[in-house]
Amino acid sequence: MPAGGIGSQVSQPPITLLSTANAISQKYFAPYLTDAVFNPSPFFWRTTRFGRQQEGAALVWPVISQEELTGGAFWGTQLLSTDTVDSVQPAELQWRAYYQSCVIPMLDAILNQGLGGVVRLVHSKETVTFASLLMKLSRGLQRTAPQNTAIDIDGVPLALAASGTYAGITIQQNTATGFTWKSNGGNGPTDASTNSGRGAAWFIASASVVNATGMQQEYGSCTFGNEEPTLILMTQPGYNAFLLSVLLPQQRYIEDAETTRAGFRNVMFNRAVCLHDAFVPAGEMQFYTEKYVRPVFHRDQYFNMTPFIMPSAQYALIARIVVVLQLQFLQLRCHARVTGIGNA
Repeated sequence: MPAGGIGSQVSQPPITLLSTANAISQKYFAPYLTDAVFNPSPFFWRTTRFGRQQEGAALVWPVISQEELTGGAFWGTQLLSTDTVDSVQPAELQWRAYYQSCVIPMLDAILNQGLGGVVRLVHSKETVTFASLLMKLSRGLQRTAPQNTAIDIDGVPLALAASGTYAGITIQQNTATGFTWKSNGGNGPTDASTNSGRGAAWFIASASVVNATGMQQEYGSCTFGNEEPTLILMTQPGYNAFLLSVLLPQQRYIEDAETTRAGFRNVMFNRAVCLHDAFVPAGEMQFYTEKYVRPVFHRDQYFNMTPFIMPSAQYALIARIVVVLQLQFLQLRCHARVTGIGNA
């Protein structure tokens, strides 16, 4: 006698006539999909608000690399400098391509037709395919495994690093020319065991913890005139510590209306929207001035879905979603990335 179980078979209890019920009774199948796998990314949503489409073999933009010193006070017939200064240099990023396959066995699709198809198989597979691709892109923005290879997006850890190169330019703070191609006002993140790269405000009893003084310090380090950070990303533990240690004593909760309308609960720190994102690496807090960071999509390969084709040796249909993009930080000094926060 069949035991019954999850799916199309009925179960005992409450069914006593189990074989009979399996032969003549039908379960109710809900006509929708419930997600228990995918994570939403507020960072992906926030950055794509400022995303753009363009074409070309690579992404190139000019960066001012030094102040031109051919000027200043003068008097009378003093000789004035006519030196030429090569004060702009190119930054360049290479495109990154992502795909997600959608494979549907033909027999499965045939058997899903008619009354057997409570939820359409093709629609279900396409939904899961798009969601799976968005997961990979969200991991790529933060370069978390497995989307952290040499051909993945040049994401946040590469751009807001303490050293290395970004967009073909060495990460640096050149005191001679004033050129700062580095996050966090030139400090950049470092190992949590030292006090280099972030101020003492983060450190209490040799451990870096979320506190208002430390957050204000980082906020100020990437503030330039009237340009202040507009987004602060945290892990869920970091967000919890932020609410309890920073906001709760202030007894004020201000939300950004646009972000709330998009479905993300948020609070404000100064002028920045504070959000928790499941893709932010553990122990990190990230400050962004969003007008200087955006994803760029190639206009000819913008989430295009190829037609379904059937391989010669398989009775199945295969399609792919393809997108070509890159994450572009137009400049680095107006962002901050703090690593190694003990309660984040």
